[in-house]
Amino acid sequence: MGLFNHHNHNSEKTTDSPVETWQLTASGIVQGVGFRWSVMNLAKQMNIAGNVCNNSDSTVTITLQTNLDCVNQFIKELPRNVSPSARISTIKKEKLTDVAKLHGFHVLY
Repeated sequence: MGLFNHHNHNSEKTTDSPVETWQLTASGIVQGVGFRWSVMNLAKQMNIAGNVCNNSDSTVTITLQTNLDCVNQFIKELPRNVSPSARISTIKKEKLTDVAKLHGFHVLY
């Protein structure tokens, strides 16, 4: 009776099935506090492919490949799953198009 039992993963495995890619931009105290590792751990828990990287403007970009419901759940869970020193002030969400399928979740440098 896990959180993800209601998803039918078989229908998502077809090669012509479109993959939704979402880009989140987190601002606040999100660099130098273990934030990217917290993001990776939550994404792996939720079985979401993507990546996370620091930006030069002190924000962090999170790329997720999943449906909108999972993205919204991720955004809801993230503040409860970050390192104690991190503080998220805002998360901006944007849908991306024409992104190749990502495999696994990675911290980028």
